Amino acid sequence: MTTPPTTPPAPTVPKPDGLILVKGQPQQGDGRAVFGIWPNGFIRQISAAEFWAWGNPEIDYWIPGTADGDAQFNQLFAYDKALRG
Repeated sequence: MTTPPTTPPAPTVPKPDGLILVKGQPQQGDGRAVFGIWPNGFIRQISAAEFWAWGNPEIDYWIPGTADGDAQFNQLFAYDKALRG
């Protein structure tokens, strides 16, 4: 009897140098949004596929669950939405 072939694990890609990952609290947005801030100032929401490919890296900054934190989250969300049209 032969054993079925195994699927090799997908390779992980290193998180881009200088990228800061920012995540909100569960009550902010859908509770899963992660934003990336690049050294050149570019900001956008990170896809689940990117986050997985990078090996589920640690979040660099957690947005607080306060009124000020909600404003921070809303600004990042609005910026990302404006970029995507």
